[in-house]
Amino acid sequence: MKKQIIELAKKEKISEIGFCRAETYDKYAKDITVLPKLCKERKKSNEVLEGAKTIIVCAFNYFNGEKKGNISRYAQGIDYHIVAMQKMNSIAELIKENGYKAEAFSDNGYLNERLLAKLSGIAFIGKNKMAINRRLGSYFFIGYILTDYYIEESRIDNGACVGCDRCIKACPMGAIGEKFDDEKCLSYITQKKDELTEEEKNKILEANTIWGCDICQEVCPHNDGIEITDIDEFKENIITDLKLDSKISNRDFKKIYANRAFSWRGKGVLLRNLSILEKSQKKL
Repeated sequence: MKKQIIELAKKEKISEIGFCRAETYDKYAKDITVLPKLCKERKKSNEVLEGAKTIIVCAFNYFNGEKKGNISRYAQGIDYHIVAMQKMNSIAELIKENGYKAEAFSDNGYLNERLLAKLSGIAFIGKNKMAINRRLGSYFFIGYILTDYYIEESRIDNGACVGCDRCIKACPMGAIGEKFDDEKCLSYITQKKDELTEEEKNKILEANTIWGCDICQEVCPHNDGIEITDIDEFKENIITDLKLDSKISNRDFKKIYANRAFSWRGKGVLLRNLSILEKSQKKL
């Protein structure tokens, strides 16, 4: 069935697929902690799916070749949670049809996805804590499928970043260092509902962003010459610069942007961040 899974992944335009033994993940689960305050409580694989033997890890290239506007590239297309789940559910159904259990997750589970990317051979981890694939760079989403069907695991990618420290030097708030400080990450700052400091407002203005931040990826040499995605949802009907009427109702906002990754926080933080940019433009 492994061959069928790989063939179906290609048909679904899943960019990369790798396999990790559940017990291997559980052994290393505490070794890498990425953005712990933004993630659910970590659990072992068998606590999520009883009898889990294999974790099928999928990468979804979202690089569309467009220049970044005022929202991060990952949020320019259709919400990746929707796209990834649709594609992985087809694989999960194949496994179930063969008498095994399978459940797919995309940023909604209890396992560390970036660690899974490493253990399944899909990626290595950069200094900016991004998972980096040798072909896709860091512009890809990660999803996984837990199953009690046994598949031999892939070889771990023991690659490493080139050590140029460009991401460390370029990070607006100094979030990248020996440890990653998620609360200093500009992407986190653009999404939080708390009152922003003047420094945070200034950094949003300097980066010209209202949602997310791509700076550490833009300066990374591993992203030079990477492939443009062949996943239609990530390259068609994209939004690079988001403009919102301050009087837009919650109902209209949800109706228009329900299938966009930036919509989950609601309109409030977006309008707040837009106002920071607009106030500066009025002064010019």
